[in-house]
Amino acid sequence: MSKTFSLEFFPPNTAEAEAKLWDVISKFSEYNPSFISITYGAGGGNRERTVEFTCRVKQDTKLSTVAHLTCVGDNEEELSRILDRYQSQGINTILALRGDIPKEAPKNKKGVFPYADHFVSFIHDRYPDFKIGVAAYPEVHPEAKDSATDMVNFKKKVDAGADFAITQFFFKNKDYHEFVAECRRQDINIPIIPGIMPITDFKQINKLSQLCGSQLPIWIAQKMEQLKDDPEAMLDFGIDVAAKQSQDLLDNGAPDLHFFTMNRTPAVLKILERI
Repeated sequence: MSKTFSLEFFPPNTAEAEAKLWDVISKFSEYNPSFISITYGAGGGNRERTVEFTCRVKQDTKLSTVAHLTCVGDNEEELSRILDRYQSQGINTILALRGDIPKEAPKNKKGVFPYADHFVSFIHDRYPDFKIGVAAYPEVHPEAKDSATDMVNFKKKVDAGADFAITQFFFKNKDYHEFVAECRRQDINIPIIPGIMPITDFKQINKLSQLCGSQLPIWIAQKMEQLKDDPEAMLDFGIDVAAKQSQDLLDNGAPDLHFFTMNRTPAVLKILERI
């Protein structure tokens, strides 16, 4: 590959899952990813597993490690504790996210950092040596009023100190290129890495698309409907779609690729082999 790529995993919740994930990471490490990232559970969730596993990856491998960290519902003391630990372990890149607001939480109780730009500013000021990544939404954040409002909010994160962005997954590269072009018009010049979600499961991708505000093109939905009872054919189709999308992005200026692996090996490995 002429450019680099990164990989996202979620922390294992059982000893068996952890053993499998170490095997997955070992396989991917042969391709020299620019970094791997571990997702984080807001308001408790799986956050302690994230912290422990992220530190172990840093300690036990030669891979560059990026830690996801959400701020919703948390206080400065707790977030500083986690950031201090990462700093002590030599992990100096954070993907700073607001996180999903718990359904049971009152609307006026979002914590000391109600939005990601506040959190980015906190990290930038308190931990100046950290590199900070943020999320971007080529098809507009699901909670945003419109694309203009979403761009204003994204720029706030960049102006607060973000060094790079990783997008939510999308399937139409035109959306990514138009988003990047608008960012440049708004004097947003940080690297914007496209997020790629390989299609491996019909129900899963439908659900994720609805949750994340990512539009599933009609032709993809129709093909998945035809293949929903043939997992092997579905996997081959998903690999083909993602490989072509990835190659087109690289050929047209994307600085990098970020794969949402869902802790699965075959699809992403085959995509990497293709591109």
